[in-house]
Amino acid sequence: MEKVNENKEKHSVLFYVMVIVFCWLTTLQLSIAQSNAQELLKNIQDKFDSISDLSAQITQSVNYKINLEGKVFYKKDNCLRFEFDNMLIVSDGETSWNYNKKQDKVIITDYDTEGNKILSIRQIIFEYPEDCELNTFESEGKKVLELIPKDDTFSFNSVKLFIDSENLITKVLVDDPATGTIQIDLSNYQLNKNLPDSYFQFSPPEGSQVLDLR
Repeated sequence: MEKVNENKEKHSVLFYVMVIVFCWLTTLQLSIAQSNAQELLKNIQDKFDSISDLSAQITQSVNYKINLEGKVFYKKDNCLRFEFDNMLIVSDGETSWNYNKKQDKVIITDYDTEGNKILSIRQIIFEYPEDCELNTFESEGKKVLELIPKDDTFSFNSVKLFIDSENLITKVLVDDPATGTIQIDLSNYQLNKNLPDSYFQFSPPEGSQVLDLR
């Protein structure tokens, strides 16, 4: 009887030791993963800071169906230009112009309005991470940085940034509960080509309908 009790005690001790070791390993893995995520984020931010301007081919899909294809231009700080078949979006960092070519209609807004925030590359990689949990893993031969909001500050459930060997973003996956899966693919980067400021200015075409929401 004493041996049975002794064996039970040994098994109990062994069980608790295993639980402690498992918890320690899990904590260690999480710590390493978070450290790796912070390191990847720093690499992305450093790369972005080294770029004065860029252009790239851009494709946007919603729920895996392509709805936009064109080109994006960026110049420090927050100057943006998106060229699509029937749409042109231009921002000089203060004002944004959204021109629907088919309707010949221009909507003008302040750059910092909520609807324009997702257009800010700098905001996505510098400001969003402050309010998100960060994870990193590999997929499709690329490093992936995942951002998961800590609270309901953002409308999305998660954002995944796919990063190439040069620390450039090649794909963005947004899990949006309202819209679904939004995918943005970036390719054919051209860096530091001294883009002119005129790329980021816009004058509504004569006769177009203008809606100024500033």
